[in-house]
Amino acid sequence: MKKHLIYFLICLPILYVSCDDNKSDGHGELDYEELFSLRTEIQNRLDTAIVGIVDGTYPQESYKSLEEALENLNAGISRAKAGDLILQFEVENYVLAVQKAIKLFDDARIFTLPVGTPAEIFVNGIDSKGYIDFGSSAEFCGGPYFTVETWAKYDEGYIEFAFGSFISTFISPIPYKGWTLHYWGVSNSLLRFSIGTDDSNPDLTLPTISTPAPTNYGEWFHVAAVHDSGSKKLLLYINGELKSSTNLTANMVVNSADDMRMWAFVEPKDKSRCISGYMKKFRIWNVAKSESDIKQLMNTDVDGTENGLSCAWDFTEKPENDEAIPDKTGRHSAKLVGIYKWKALN
Repeated sequence: MKKHLIYFLICLPILYVSCDDNKSDGHGELDYEELFSLRTEIQNRLDTAIVGIVDGTYPQESYKSLEEALENLNAGISRAKAGDLILQFEVENYVLAVQKAIKLFDDARIFTLPVGTPAEIFVNGIDSKGYIDFGSSAEFCGGPYFTVETWAKYDEGYIEFAFGSFISTFISPIPYKGWTLHYWGVSNSLLRFSIGTDDSNPDLTLPTISTPAPTNYGEWFHVAAVHDSGSKKLLLYINGELKSSTNLTANMVVNSADDMRMWAFVEPKDKSRCISGYMKKFRIWNVAKSESDIKQLMNTDVDGTENGLSCAWDFTEKPENDEAIPDKTGRHSAKLVGIYKWKALN
């Protein structure tokens, strides 16, 4: 509903007004002063930014998007001035949309890092603008025993809608095959791990475990999800500590599907399920790791030859080719798509 409301508001005709009055006639008083300061922020960027393809410049597409954000903002100011906006949250919808547009523009500034530079990768998955495509492989699908583990980091505002996929091979709708490590809920979000099998119900009552999502914004945390058919358990760990578990029936096994694509920050089959953030030292194992194993893996590097290692990407330095990043086993290749940025450490 929120997404539709924002779309409705920003698509109205554009009128330009001054800021001498911020009352909505006949509907009480709205506080929309922030819209004027945001308009100044956007205009300053448009006046000073250099468009180009070299370091220090901004892509033409990003500049155009910021111009569109300014037009939408002026539409919001006009509506507030005319009294068309009745509730304060309608003003806040404009504020959030503009803040997001400014952040996207700032992050788009071109700065090329030399290959091998220690760095971290930020992917802007919001609105499906960016994601990591790991390709397709039966090794990604799961099976009776598997462990997914990675380090993650995100800033406040990393998710905008109810469902945001972090890493997923999930296929929906029916037959709901694969697995998904994802977030649920914009405020008080849950970090969840769900699996889909041949026996999954069509009403999405999938085997799922969840725990409150970490709120240490801007800080790395380790997450591990385990599917163990031996103990018939799904288990979810944060920073090496077991946070949630649930029992499985004997036949709940994640089998290979026709299309086992694996993506991060956007779900392969439903691009509306998206988040923004960072990841590093991502691995899948074809064994169910124990709690002691996970505590060790958190602080251990892999070289790609370890027993049971299905795939591994570090994402800790600028690769030679963003569209062909080999994993450490030598069997897979990942591709960065859309809006992302390598940020040099220190």
